[in-house]
Amino acid sequence: MDAQRKLPEAEESRAETLIAALLYLMTHYARTGCPRLALCISRHLQCLATHPDAAVIVRDICAALHGPWNEAALTAPSAATRSARLH
Repeated sequence: MDAQRKLPEAEESRAETLIAALLYLMTHYARTGCPRLALCISRHLQCLATHPDAAVIVRDICAALHGPWNEAALTAPSAATRSARLH
């Protein structure tokens, strides 16, 4: 019975794990502006937008933000370009 009880809890927390990872990625993106992080954020948003265990409000917000973050990933200057501007 314990094995059956633990499996649903693990599945339920998956949306929370994605949200936590998304917050971590967004924090590091704010520090670095790395386009690879923007792409990871976009993909996490896409996963959460379709995640059946995520709250409706979380899915809706993630769906709305996926496009802008994907655009940021494609248009963000590379780290080499940013550091060249500083010198």
